[in-house]
Amino acid sequence: MILRDNDGNIIFSACRSILHCSGPLQAELLACQEGLSLALQWSTRPIDIEMDCMDAIKLIKSPTLDRSPHRMIVQDIKRLFGERDISIAHVSRNQNVVSHTLAVFGRSEGRTTVWLRSGPADVPLLCRNEYSNI
Repeated sequence: MILRDNDGNIIFSACRSILHCSGPLQAELLACQEGLSLALQWSTRPIDIEMDCMDAIKLIKSPTLDRSPHRMIVQDIKRLFGERDISIAHVSRNQNVVSHTLAVFGRSEGRTTVWLRSGPADVPLLCRNEYSNI
């Protein structure tokens, strides 16, 4: 998870080790849920979520009752959406390199960590490069 301001500066970045996960979709939903919860605490501005998992986005945006095994996570994300002006959009994997780097770090380190105004390894550099290419 990463929260950046309008200028691309890192407000926080985080990763979490997930001990029990049924697969990539659940991991994406859990990252969205925790990232959104943290973003609501750390910022008063509107929030734009970018994810590379279209299945997660479809579950979150669906107006119908979710009957998937991920129902509780999806319901909580939808509840969080009601707290502020929040949008969600699909981006390709190559536009989501920073989040992917954080996910790999979380998996390899097996720990939960939050960095304020920074991140592990190459994350700050990746953010600067990504913003300069916009």
